[in-house]
Amino acid sequence: MAYFHDVSILRPCITGWHIRVKVLRMITVCINPRNALRLVLVDDKGFKIDCWINSEYAKHYAEFLKEDRWFSFTAFRVLENSDRVRLTNHHFRMSVFGTTVVLPADPPSTEPRDSFTQFSSIIDGTVDESVLIDLIGVLSDVGELVNVGTNPSDLTGFRLSFRIRGPCGNAIEGLVSGRSAMEFRKHYDLCVSKPLVCIMRLWKVDRYFDGPKNVRIVNQGLISKVLPYPDVPEAAEFCTMS
Repeated sequence: MAYFHDVSILRPCITGWHIRVKVLRMITVCINPRNALRLVLVDDKGFKIDCWINSEYAKHYAEFLKEDRWFSFTAFRVLENSDRVRLTNHHFRMSVFGTTVVLPADPPSTEPRDSFTQFSSIIDGTVDESVLIDLIGVLSDVGELVNVGTNPSDLTGFRLSFRIRGPCGNAIEGLVSGRSAMEFRKHYDLCVSKPLVCIMRLWKVDRYFDGPKNVRIVNQGLISKVLPYPDVPEAAEFCTMS
């Protein structure tokens, strides 16, 4: 039986790491002249780490890796994560290079549970706002899709506001922009007969001006994602909400 290291113990000063992780998110990053890849990986304990694949290897891994699939990674670099906004709460990130070995892996006997941020920690300011968060709740008060840009055909100008309610009924404002706003509205329009329970994956907490209630969640480019009607235990709490 293969032994895998926990993602939580990865450090730059040690080599020879061997991990088994699920690809939680995979994003193409536009860097001239060729694109790179950005991954969010999670192990069977629920610990996450950001992974960077530069343009030299991005095309291969974009075809090989799939979201929600398990893989083993060996012989990768572990680097300091100095990003102002981190994709995960891990203080380090991974980097795939030429000698890295990535193989499909059998999933663990028990899938990791999602770790959802409490709405109260966002409202009272105790959440780490330098790290993207996952929320689960019910969407409401979804506004109209508008383009605030000067060029009507420029997708970056799209904006859409909404609210998301937590299990205790407390609500947080949200704003989604760019191409993601169009996808967001599409999900909402398809749900006309029942509440839209969803996971908000990798969103940013934004205090848009001073004050305890002036807080919202915003998408971090295309990294942020909406997963409607997720098959997770926490979703059952919202089945009676309208």
